[in-house]
Amino acid sequence: MTIDLITPAFKNILNISMIQTTRHGGFSKGNFESLNLSKDVNDNPDNVLKNFKLLDSICPNIQWIRQVHGCNVIELPSSIRIGDSVFTKQRNVVCAVRTADCLPILLTNKKGSMVAAIHAGWRSLASGIIEKTISKINSDSDIYAWLGPSISADRYIVGQDVYNFFEENDPKIINSFVKYQDKYKLCLPTAAKCKLINSGVKNIVGSTIDENFCTYNDVDRFFSYRRDKRTGRMASLIWINN
Repeated sequence: MTIDLITPAFKNILNISMIQTTRHGGFSKGNFESLNLSKDVNDNPDNVLKNFKLLDSICPNIQWIRQVHGCNVIELPSSIRIGDSVFTKQRNVVCAVRTADCLPILLTNKKGSMVAAIHAGWRSLASGIIEKTISKINSDSDIYAWLGPSISADRYIVGQDVYNFFEENDPKIINSFVKYQDKYKLCLPTAAKCKLINSGVKNIVGSTIDENFCTYNDVDRFFSYRRDKRTGRMASLIWINN
């Protein structure tokens, strides 16, 4: 079995490895075909276990968390496993988040002395998950960010409540919204990029420059909750090598 992976890299930071899974290369069937990495979506548990074992054979010591669309940041290793952002300064401890439309963000720094993974849905973004993560990391050199596959603005139509939540929590990023009839189109990468820049991050790559990273539009490569409802989850992983 060969897993179909996206393997981004930060230029000149050679001790950092990153992996973005796609929906290909696993054992799941039907709506979850085939590399579903969630036990909580009513997929066949035996197939999910096989998917985990397959990924573990490539990338051991993955530290999975239970994501709740909140703002909790966890330093790994830890017995706490409920949150939406993880980071570590230890080698061979794999930070991971799972998505199926929300924006995954992977971070490291120029020295390659830390890594982090953020699950950035709209609520976590507006609540400050990026700012809180960067504050807790307390990096000793410039931070680099990679933005993974997420739903594009044209496919992500949200209501006035979402707009109001952003406006109340961070009005500086209201330009991430475009009025659409009586609703709005929300661009998660634009919102994330704005927040990263405001937090001092200048080196940002990934979905901000790759229009092919829309989970909704790319039916072949990506799971999308908004498109399919009953679907799997992909993983974004980053770690410090020996």
